[in-house]
Amino acid sequence: MDILVLAKQIPEIDKIRFDASTGRIIRENVPLQMNSFDRKAVDEAIKIKEKHGGKVTVVSMGPPSADEILNLSLRMGADRAVLISDRAFAGSDTLVTSKVLAEFVRITSPDLVLAGKYSLDGETSQVPPEVAIFAGYNFKSSVSRIEIGEDLKSATVEHETEEGISVMEIPLRAVLSVSEKINRARAVKPGVPDMSQKIEHWSSSDLGISISGQSDSPTVVSGTEVIESTRNVHMTGSLKEAVETFLALSRERGTSSEPAMVDLDEYDPSRESVLGIGIDDATTTMEIASKIHELSSGKWNIRILGNIPPGDITGITCHTYDRIDCDSTRCMAEDISRFMAENHPKFVVFPSTVRGREVSAFVAALNNLGLTADCVDLSFEDGRLVQHKPAFGGGVVARITSRTVPALSTVRPGMFRVARTSRQFSHGEFRCAASHHDKVLDKIPVPEAYRPLRNAEIVISAGKGIGPKANMESILSVAGKLGAAVGATRPLVDFGYLPRQQQIGLTGSSISPRLYLAIGISGHDNHIVGIRYAGKIFAVNSNPDAPIFRYADFGFVGDSMEFLRSLSEALGE
Repeated sequence: MDILVLAKQIPEIDKIRFDASTGRIIRENVPLQMNSFDRKAVDEAIKIKEKHGGKVTVVSMGPPSADEILNLSLRMGADRAVLISDRAFAGSDTLVTSKVLAEFVRITSPDLVLAGKYSLDGETSQVPPEVAIFAGYNFKSSVSRIEIGEDLKSATVEHETEEGISVMEIPLRAVLSVSEKINRARAVKPGVPDMSQKIEHWSSSDLGISISGQSDSPTVVSGTEVIESTRNVHMTGSLKEAVETFLALSRERGTSSEPAMVDLDEYDPSRESVLGIGIDDATTTMEIASKIHELSSGKWNIRILGNIPPGDITGITCHTYDRIDCDSTRCMAEDISRFMAENHPKFVVFPSTVRGREVSAFVAALNNLGLTADCVDLSFEDGRLVQHKPAFGGGVVARITSRTVPALSTVRPGMFRVARTSRQFSHGEFRCAASHHDKVLDKIPVPEAYRPLRNAEIVISAGKGIGPKANMESILSVAGKLGAAVGATRPLVDFGYLPRQQQIGLTGSSISPRLYLAIGISGHDNHIVGIRYAGKIFAVNSNPDAPIFRYADFGFVGDSMEFLRSLSEALGE
């Protein structure tokens, strides 16, 4: 079996610094490494080769320094390593990168292409699906398990979604992006020699393409900024005061989470239209429409296209809603592309969910358009959509614009306030013309003990400071008494403390509960970006210098589990 792995060299995220005076990332003297998800992809490819035979090739597009990660791949057990490096490719965005890598896929024609689900420096999730479209391969993202069929013509995969796991059959040839759970990537065995002399170097002429990273990239970074906190923490003095303060907050019934009522003007056929995409989740669809309405100020007709039942989005701030009945991401992408061709929207906003990322990347590749993924805000300036995207762990937000029309964006659920209108939208059906179908063999939901994070009034979230996994039972018990959802930081999810769907932060969910309790969470940027719209944040940490206190409204310095025991006793009373 011929397996190709797409790998990327990235800087160590926690070593990145930002110069506020120049608005630039300081990259000098920052160590470089293989993207951790790609390393898991390399390991998985080697495991498949060990079981089914064949060979593993690892390819990277980047500067000469990327030889280091290719040497690592060979020492891990890959058979071939190729570095695609050409000055013409400098400044390539995801679309151009995907085109270059797809050309290598077409030339080598592997049975299976593996990649990490995203790179930690950009977190776009765009390159693997766009490579699949350009190369003519099938695709599935966030894969946590792969079983190759006996005939080597299909793969059964476990595909992680917000609702749980879908077991699917994917025909080969296919591109699969792998999640954290796929494996624990192997280390290089002692005594394995340097293999850098085996690395092949390809240029644009070897690929037979002429493309410029600078001029052919449809997205442009126009600036960067640091996320600043506007909260001022009140530190409680004693354990008793901390528990009483939290209980008082839990009993409050504020109005911040209630949707605002807004006016929506009539549809005007002489105006330009903008398009929001609704996929599977009504709340996220309402958030997208609300943000577009905020940007519009009566300038555009707001149109929504999606698979949500119309009755689930009553009060949505749009003029028209067209429903499509699609059961696959590729099918939906082709129908959205057809709708765009017929209606010419100024820009299109997708949800940054697992399915939303797949669909948006397909649409971008099918239409050769720029896409900015995982935005935390949108603005409209000088006639252009400005897309605010976090990078490098979430501490920095880049301002990105698109050279192509319509501009495409995905936005993180939970980032925008929902508004409602009393005006009724017009409802139509957009005929599904595509014929692609996903073959779903089984669905495994999230365990019932874990309430969905979306729309939860109160969320209790755990970090490494809670200690051993057994302490999760105490957190679930307290959450049950409060009617709260339970979340966690990425390390606890990686350790298997709770399901991946409960992860909060840059690589998890963004939430906006009325009250957020952070237990044993240090508070690094990649977690904070997921709770920026929480109503009140109460932090408990034994370290008085923990960064979480800079982003909290209330804090207590003390043992996390002692606080939980006292809180549980008070709730029991």
